[in-house]
Amino acid sequence: MNNDECKSRTQEVRRRLLSTDDFISYGHQWISDEDVQAVAEVLRSPLITTGPVAVEFEKALCELTGAKHAIVCSSGTTALHLACLGLGISNNDLGITTPITFLSSANCVEFCGGRVDFVDIEPTTLCISPQQLEKYCQTVAIPQVVIPVDFAGIPSDLPDIQSLSRKYGFFIIEDASHAIGSSYEWNSRQISCGACVHSDLAIFSFHPVKTITTGEGGAVLTNDDTMAERIRRMRSHGVERNANLLTKNDGPWYYEMAELNYNCRITDFQSALGKSQLKRLPYFKQRRWEIVSRYNETFRQFDQLILPPVPDRSSVCYHLYPLQFLDGKIVRYEVFQRLSKVKIYCQIHYIPVYWQPYYSRKYGYSIGKCPNAEQYYSQCLSLPLYPALLDDEVDYIIESVVDCIR
Repeated sequence: MNNDECKSRTQEVRRRLLSTDDFISYGHQWISDEDVQAVAEVLRSPLITTGPVAVEFEKALCELTGAKHAIVCSSGTTALHLACLGLGISNNDLGITTPITFLSSANCVEFCGGRVDFVDIEPTTLCISPQQLEKYCQTVAIPQVVIPVDFAGIPSDLPDIQSLSRKYGFFIIEDASHAIGSSYEWNSRQISCGACVHSDLAIFSFHPVKTITTGEGGAVLTNDDTMAERIRRMRSHGVERNANLLTKNDGPWYYEMAELNYNCRITDFQSALGKSQLKRLPYFKQRRWEIVSRYNETFRQFDQLILPPVPDRSSVCYHLYPLQFLDGKIVRYEVFQRLSKVKIYCQIHYIPVYWQPYYSRKYGYSIGKCPNAEQYYSQCLSLPLYPALLDDEVDYIIESVVDCIR
């Protein structure tokens, strides 16, 4: 396609967007006819709540990652909460996570009565810094649990973090909400995010903007049999139905609640959607890479831009495309506003979590706590990235961003 043809097509995209209610969001699900059929089959079946299809979805997640157990649940937030319950996090236990994440990565510790603190990111990966984590362990306190986040699909440095866990004695929950389909190299082999090779547990999110979706949903993964059993129990009110584990047994209807928890179950029709979507994960990953490559090809020409990290020896399934503007938050704000006017709706990932009033009031966390995270926040803008984006729409986004810069 020559430049005139490309210009004509992007102008057509612009006309369509500005003359209709259509828009381009930073993320969006892609539901196929096969997905609809899979859900419809379950809706016509006798059982639509957590049942055999949920078990099949769990098996598919284990096959994808290599983890021994997967427990699907109602959301990524729920998955993080269940993971903390599985580890026994409770009153005043200290949890550490990155400030560049969604609230749930921190809130899960608070839900269990613990307290959360934050360690700065490594600017070259945008994930939690193992060096800063060790410094925290040496100079502040040793946490009970560390929750590294595979930000934007980029794997955290889990082998190094696991080395620290063995040295200092903390648990690891890998927050792989962004990273289904991503992997990293270790001992000359690729390790899937979520495999729990270098963590005690891992979690996925299946929100509609994630790489695959169940509408709302999540999963906890682990290689620990006892922990998996406890998390399955806690997923459904803390109720135990296994006759071999009951303190008494009045009959086949009998159950016991030894621990208190919520209903965290996912439905079978949601699981059918997830299982169907999982079949297209290789294509979703390929298409996301195609879009990332087209963005990179253009934006690397501009000195005032920092492209998303491309880690060595990792295979990244990008969930986000976080572009950074070296001119800072004023230019970033202007670009955000200008793109919005032409129906390109971007997002900021993320506001440092410790800036939230809940954390600043409770713990006295203030601006300046994590300088790398704050600098990144002041510069970042997540451009649209999802497989259903058309090539003409990608060209329109690129052209619009370049127009803003120039």
